[in-house]
Amino acid sequence: MQQVLSPDLQDQLARGRQLLAELRDALARFGANDADRAALAASIRQLDEFFLLVVVGEFNAGKSAFINALVGQPVLQEGVTPTTASIHVLKHGDRLTQEVDEHGLRVVSAPADLLRDVHIVDTPGTNAVIREHEQLTADFVPRADLVLFVTSADRPFTETERAFLETIRGWGKKIVVVINKIDIFERPADVDEVASFVRASSQRLLGLTPEIFPVSARLAMRAKNGAPGAWPASGFEALETFIADTLHESSRFRLKLANPLGVGQALAQRYAAIADERLTLLNDDVAVLDQVDRQLAIYTADLARGFELRMTEVEKVLVDMEARGHDYFEDTLRLGRVVDLLNRARVQKEFEERVVADAPQEFNGFHWQPSTKLRITL
Repeated sequence: MQQVLSPDLQDQLARGRQLLAELRDALARFGANDADRAALAASIRQLDEFFLLVVVGEFNAGKSAFINALVGQPVLQEGVTPTTASIHVLKHGDRLTQEVDEHGLRVVSAPADLLRDVHIVDTPGTNAVIREHEQLTADFVPRADLVLFVTSADRPFTETERAFLETIRGWGKKIVVVINKIDIFERPADVDEVASFVRASSQRLLGLTPEIFPVSARLAMRAKNGAPGAWPASGFEALETFIADTLHESSRFRLKLANPLGVGQALAQRYAAIADERLTLLNDDVAVLDQVDRQLAIYTADLARGFELRMTEVEKVLVDMEARGHDYFEDTLRLGRVVDLLNRARVQKEFEERVVADAPQEFNGFHWQPSTKLRITL
């Protein structure tokens, strides 16, 4: 891709890679889930891949027939029942071949000029019988540079199609709506009516009006294979002109860079919202901790004041006890009381009565409660 880009576009591409790499590292540190990180990694790798055109829609909308008409040859099987049971990736090759790669994708190679600049992906229908097929489609769409949403003219915008569009709306995809099978109508007014309905539904679901192309894949295929008179009625002229303009170097680059950046922006916004919620919780926790610190400071100061008061009272009791002790020893340690001193029990009893006295009761009476109650609201 860099070989066909101007130096200015190469610089923009390098800057885009750098931003996405920084986002990838940030999401890793943040603890983003594996699915989101994988989607971003795939988008980063996509910057060096071919332009990717993803075709989605219900199986009976004629997606395979539409792709065959776009390529100009029957590279995919068509049918009235779901024929695309897995994802098909169309690439350029010297001859028509099909193989299954290590990821379970069916890779179809065909000698079509369109496939020299773009890879086309045919996904299982949004109404696939096997539910895993819908998951494959949902997983593959984030890699798309351009999404061609094919709906049938006889059943435009079914419930499953609307639900599917809602799931991919948040990825910031550039979506083009293709109304297939317009050849079932005899009057142009009927085609216009269907197109108006699809346009209004797209505006309501996507919040914008995408490019809408009413076409007939059947007539386009016939025109490209020996019946050129069917070409005007096929409606493919406008669609192929749009695709050709889109694949122009500058247009292709904008879409190529816009898709990974769109994925990155969607993820950044998602995890920024999560980060805001966590910051709100942290701020609440910090406020609680500040309250705890203030309450503890007040409580500590109150304890210190009460402790000093009680220590003063204890010191007074001890001073009084010391004074009584001096008096006791002056009265007791005399020669006239030598005999009494030999009576240990008597000396001990007198000491307790005269010196110790009611000091223990006074100590036990020092019941103090802090004036400040520690109240913390969590």
